[in-house]
Amino acid sequence: MNLTRAALLLLAPLALAGCGGAADNGATSDPTPAPASASTPATSSASSSASPTGKPFNPCDGLDVAAISQALGSPLKLATGTAAEPRCALLPKKHGDPTFELSYLWFDGGLDAAWQAITDKPAGAVTEPQIKGADATKLIVQRKKSGYLVSAFMQNGDLIQSLNGAALPPYDASAMQRATTAILTQLSAAAPAG
Repeated sequence: MNLTRAALLLLAPLALAGCGGAADNGATSDPTPAPASASTPATSSASSSASPTGKPFNPCDGLDVAAISQALGSPLKLATGTAAEPRCALLPKKHGDPTFELSYLWFDGGLDAAWQAITDKPAGAVTEPQIKGADATKLIVQRKKSGYLVSAFMQNGDLIQSLNGAALPPYDASAMQRATTAILTQLSAAAPAG
């Protein structure tokens, strides 16, 4: 599989429920469907739009796009889709710049069980960085001449959030690392209790 096709697949929410509860912010991008090869953990208690407290949830609600853009060194814009088709993405303001797609799943089995249930895991070097407030995190990075791909899965209680990002050459790996850490830190800080 070439890196461009892999990037498109990774930018789709991997095995995670769609974002919910956010109003349209003016973005016109269509939501990206999950890849056919991804599988949702069979014992998950997933909700596509609400937290266990019943309140609508969208990972984008807790993001500071200006701070993430500063960490990346490239301006991003937030895409939350519509109420009918919610989405959470950080899209480049300049064509060809890095992009990030976020999603989530309510799952009471923990990150390790969810990770084991994903049948088409992203390729790359896997690490488990410490993110403030998170119970567990898995970060997968693939750096090639043809591009930089990053996937992350983070657990906060029964909430597992995912992040997929891509940068085309010439990319700045350090900037992608900074932006990914900033996104995960903000997602963890804004994670609803549940």
